[in-house]
Amino acid sequence: MPTASARFHLISGNRLDRLAAHLGARLAAPADPDSLVPDVVLIPQPALRHWLQQALAERYGVAANLDICTPSEFVWRLLRSAHPQLPDTSPWDRESLRWQLYALLDDSAATLPTAVRLHLQRAAGASAEIGEHALARYGLADALAGAYDKYQAYRRDWLQAWERNDLASRDDWQAQLWRALRQRLRGTPHRAALLGDWLARHDRDADGFAGSAPPGLPPRVAAFGTIHVSPDVLHLLAVVGQWSELDFYLPTPSAEYWGDVESLRERLRRDGVAALPTALADAERDNPLLTAWGAGGREILAQLFSYEIVLPQRETELFALPGRDTLLHRLQQDVLDRTAPATSTFDADDASLQLHACHSKLREVEVLHDQLRALLDDARFDPPLQPREIAVLAPDIADYLPLARAVFGGLPPDDARYIPFSLADRPQAQSHPLIGLLLDLIALADTPLTASAFRDLLATPSIAHALQLDAAQRAKIDAWFEAAGIRWGEDEFARERVGAGRWREYSFDFGIDRLLSGYATGTQTAEIEVGAEFIAPYPELEGADADTLDRALSVYRQLRELIAWMRAPHTAADWRARLADTLQTLLAPVPQDDSEAQARRLLLDTLDDFANEAEHAGALPATLVHRTLRDTLTQPSSHRPWLSGGVTFAGMVPLRTVPFRVICLLGLDADAYPRREPGDDINRIVDAIQGRAPRRLGDRSVRDDDRFLFLQLLCAAGDVFYLSYGGRDARDGSVREPSPVISELLDTVERMHGDAARERLCVQHPLQPFSPRAFGRGDDDGIESRRFSYRREWAMPVADVQAIEPPFVATPLPPPASDDAQIIPDRDALQRFFVNPARDWLRERLGLRLPDAAHEIADREPLGENGLLRYGATDALLLHDDDEAAAPWLRAQALLPPGRDGDAIAQHARGVARDLLAARATAVGTARSRIVSADAEDAAHGIAFRFDDVHDDARAIAVAGRPDGKRRLRAGIDHLLLASLLGEPARTHLIGYDSKADAPVEIVYTGLSQTEASDRLVAMHALWREGRDAPLPFAPKTAFAYAALWHAKKDVGAAWKAAHAAFAPFGGGGESEDMWLRLAFRPEGLLARFDAAHAQRFREIAIVVFDAREPAA
Repeated sequence: MPTASARFHLISGNRLDRLAAHLGARLAAPADPDSLVPDVVLIPQPALRHWLQQALAERYGVAANLDICTPSEFVWRLLRSAHPQLPDTSPWDRESLRWQLYALLDDSAATLPTAVRLHLQRAAGASAEIGEHALARYGLADALAGAYDKYQAYRRDWLQAWERNDLASRDDWQAQLWRALRQRLRGTPHRAALLGDWLARHDRDADGFAGSAPPGLPPRVAAFGTIHVSPDVLHLLAVVGQWSELDFYLPTPSAEYWGDVESLRERLRRDGVAALPTALADAERDNPLLTAWGAGGREILAQLFSYEIVLPQRETELFALPGRDTLLHRLQQDVLDRTAPATSTFDADDASLQLHACHSKLREVEVLHDQLRALLDDARFDPPLQPREIAVLAPDIADYLPLARAVFGGLPPDDARYIPFSLADRPQAQSHPLIGLLLDLIALADTPLTASAFRDLLATPSIAHALQLDAAQRAKIDAWFEAAGIRWGEDEFARERVGAGRWREYSFDFGIDRLLSGYATGTQTAEIEVGAEFIAPYPELEGADADTLDRALSVYRQLRELIAWMRAPHTAADWRARLADTLQTLLAPVPQDDSEAQARRLLLDTLDDFANEAEHAGALPATLVHRTLRDTLTQPSSHRPWLSGGVTFAGMVPLRTVPFRVICLLGLDADAYPRREPGDDINRIVDAIQGRAPRRLGDRSVRDDDRFLFLQLLCAAGDVFYLSYGGRDARDGSVREPSPVISELLDTVERMHGDAARERLCVQHPLQPFSPRAFGRGDDDGIESRRFSYRREWAMPVADVQAIEPPFVATPLPPPASDDAQIIPDRDALQRFFVNPARDWLRERLGLRLPDAAHEIADREPLGENGLLRYGATDALLLHDDDEAAAPWLRAQALLPPGRDGDAIAQHARGVARDLLAARATAVGTARSRIVSADAEDAAHGIAFRFDDVHDDARAIAVAGRPDGKRRLRAGIDHLLLASLLGEPARTHLIGYDSKADAPVEIVYTGLSQTEASDRLVAMHALWREGRDAPLPFAPKTAFAYAALWHAKKDVGAAWKAAHAAFAPFGGGGESEDMWLRLAFRPEGLLARFDAAHAQRFREIAIVVFDAREPAA
């Protein structure tokens, strides 16, 4: 037994807040009144720092002059004080060690152990990519670094034997690598060797005691909640307590000694089946929760109270009695007393322990919001419960953070149902778009650049700010890139590298050449040669457009240079310099706000750390650099405040057992918690944990840690312990089991209150939030008071919702103040209006802009043959005179897929266009074309127009597809305009193509006098004016189907049925999918009810626009 650590004070308690209060009282009295040396406080993890500082500041007004660090940081400080030549950070820490091992694991090295070489070959597979080999090498290096890091803490004797080159370790490949590592880092001893030497020199009970105090000791140290430390670190703290004041704050759920608790399985494994009767009897007398979940914390008690490592001078107990007024408090009291649960009457209204079974993670969060809102409104809490007194934890919190943001943030702050919240443990990459941008840039070394990726880059707020590009300018750039045919890949060589063929079309360089040549020439021609290819200039840029395009292209040029540079491996220092330079070039000199400034600092600090850690790793490919930085930046920030107001969402992390009045645990599914031991064939300590080798004191199990964390959280909850899991499959409703810890908790509740309590405790929630069961209806049509929802809008039947939901436009809008009743649209405006009146009204009168999926930037060139491609190519050839050069011209316009498919489409389009042009020539005869036009002041109807292709009295319009409602509408308006000047002799031929018949189809508009044409145009102008005040109930394809059948049969029912068939055809694609129509005529829709006012008006307008003289197909 060691001599008493004269200044080692052991303070134990079951609540961190009471331990923190004692710590505050100690810190308030300086250890040395004449010294300004800060008090050192050790914490198990950085997340506890903020809570501790806040707790001390709330009690004392300020928490200053504190040096809060982790035990490993403190140990390295003491070792550096004893060995001043040591660096600030140890090269033997895992982060640096993995890169030392990466350099050592060069598979070309002759000294590499055969086992390692085979492992690398298996991991890389058959790939010849340098990136794949680098990832395999890095993966092994990282696993070895983790194993060696554990060995330094828990297997110092192994390392000593390996370094002596004992006979048993000579053929051990891990020992061989360790010796090679020692040789590589021979200038810096590893932590285990330094710590062993330090303990031997400064422990008064050691044989090698040097007789002097360790250098660098502060006058006072407090170890707060550091229960998961290795025996060597605990030994070091005991030695510190021989020379300095050391307060060791031990959080423990029980006031009794429980370092000897064993589960039934452990007992039988040790004593055999013969001990079963005794083991069962002992289990009945012990606390089942402490027995089932205490393994992860019992070893620190065994070490402390064995008095073999440390003999405290003083021991203080600070235990708070939970009482037995609620089920939760009875459970906590039994654990505190280490007693078996006693039977008692179950209170059905006791909400202190809650269990909720849901179908999905989203439903878990929705139910949680309602349950928390009820708790916050519950008058039984004294003092009233506050949102900041609630914690929501989950094993994998990343799955729940976006759901919490959607559900809790989906209500405005002024809504009575709103609950303030904060999201901790958010990955650093999500804290600012700039962080994700860096990872995206590095990924371009292995992933082709796409149009959407470039668009997203320009839309990054920091980039848009630096380039001074607003949303309208970026929309222009998107449109230019799409029209110019930019899809993916910088050029034909980039495509070739990924095995897509050496095609220049649809690459960035192809499209940019079109844009620049179009701006330079102002014409659209295929006569500009680029290399061995031709391009058609895109002539739509003019004036200030050049400056907008140039700003976008400046970014593209930088990307091209960066991508070319990243294709080769470089040292970590070079990567740091190049990436930092790229960020500096892309960004504005001054950040636009504090969040961007913080993101910049984070990125530069991360690059600095990477360069320092991988300094000796040699040349690294982009694949590995991306993986390394991604792993770093997707981790939560250790400096982010954990408690920043409102309900706190965070991960279930061992040692994070801060007390809250309400603790909610989500995602407690059977396969999610406790976590499984990692399948690790590198770390040999895992063999001991899994029973394949002797287990030593301090060997930590992931499952044991998780179980103990659950026990700590149960005991940390002040008023309510809320549990939630996926109790049913969302697809088929089958039952899913909860975590074993929930089952074990229910077993204990059953021992206390019987089977009925077990069944009553679990609340089964419905799949849908609008289900009547979500609002209290019981499974037997009774009432289930524990199922409720504050979302009353979901409780109403759909029919009632439609009945009270007002139409999007209840009454027509008043005319604009600047509107003139005499305004008449020109021909283009009139046609644009009737093609989609709802869109025209929403855009022009309300200024709405809806996302249009049809105009999203595409990332892939057209592939294969399909009707849409054939239509586009045919439509373009109708304007092209050179029949022989069809394919090159279409390729230059980015209208064909590469290769043979493009050739086939060009050949088909050429034949169709030739037939259509021939039919058009036949329709107009041999007369020369002439211009027919009218100004607004001259025409009786007031609509200005101009036609350059009138032959005598005839005009022919050739279109690539069938003459459907929209094409008929445009042709019909054109014919009315032509007839308003020429009268009955006027003819308009609409020539389309029937793909089924593989032949042109012609529709001829004739027989209108000037007066009739003008009258109909006046009527359409009246409809246009009506559509300026309210959305006009009209859709051209649907209207044509209705009017055609009504004129033919005068049967309203049959016509209405035809309209429905056209509006929502089988297989989709009808006007019912138009988002403008759906919005303007919600909630019912354009054709929802025959007797609806807008449906009646639709029928009237359809007959007016497509009147009886509409020609048949």
